[in-house]
Amino acid sequence: MSEHSPSPSSVADPGMSRPLLAVVLVASILQAAAPVIPYTGGGAQPNESTTDLLITPAGYTFSLWGLIYALSIVTAAAMLWKGSTGTRQPMRLSIDLSVAFVGAAVWIGVSAAEWPWVTSVVLTIMAVALLDAARIAAAGSGAPRWLVVLVRSTVGIYAAWATAAVFQNWASDIGASFGDPAEPWWQLAVLIASVLIGTAVTALYGAQLPLYPVTLVWAFVGIIVHAWGETAAVVGTCIAGIVVVLIALGWSFAHHRHHAGPGHSKSVSPI
Repeated sequence: MSEHSPSPSSVADPGMSRPLLAVVLVASILQAAAPVIPYTGGGAQPNESTTDLLITPAGYTFSLWGLIYALSIVTAAAMLWKGSTGTRQPMRLSIDLSVAFVGAAVWIGVSAAEWPWVTSVVLTIMAVALLDAARIAAAGSGAPRWLVVLVRSTVGIYAAWATAAVFQNWASDIGASFGDPAEPWWQLAVLIASVLIGTAVTALYGAQLPLYPVTLVWAFVGIIVHAWGETAAVVGTCIAGIVVVLIALGWSFAHHRHHAGPGHSKSVSPI
């Protein structure tokens, strides 16, 4: 390398739009500020506007939102600083994150207004954007390792939490409209659907995004804590779901090592 060649840690993604990265940063701050609305008399908090179900996680699990908000801001600021997303599709990842962050702010507002079904639609849009972001983040990149790890960590946690939250919100709307919140069978169907989606994503990207399955386990443990001693079927389904997700994670790591091979050169800069 020539002494005049820029180091990988200082090179922005080709064609990357810094104004778009600035939008991502502003959106990340907006979503972190949105939860203030209910506390200022602007409506109900998210947990107050949802129906308590057999598959509702214990209250402490929702503290994860604080970590998600903080990581989102740090990640957006780092991407703007470096002019890079740590991925091979910087524009698409930026759009995905913008959709998710703005969606989170809208979700808080809609939840505060207690509009049924709209929160679930917003969360579905967020989940689709974040799962697409997970696909993009899992691919290799020539960006600095710390940036790649930061982006993958943020996307992995957020995408997994959205995977769990979207099913929870649809179930809440069903329970408030025509489903019996005390009836387990339909809630087990929703829970199994979330396990299947989470397992599939883990199998595909778990080796690159290990915090995705870790966050899923966090959500399932929260459901176990809430349902313990009340609904054995829900507890058993969650335990089975954790086992299946961990098996998928092991398979993902084995598959990744097999395809990387002993002579595979890393595409991520060590700097």
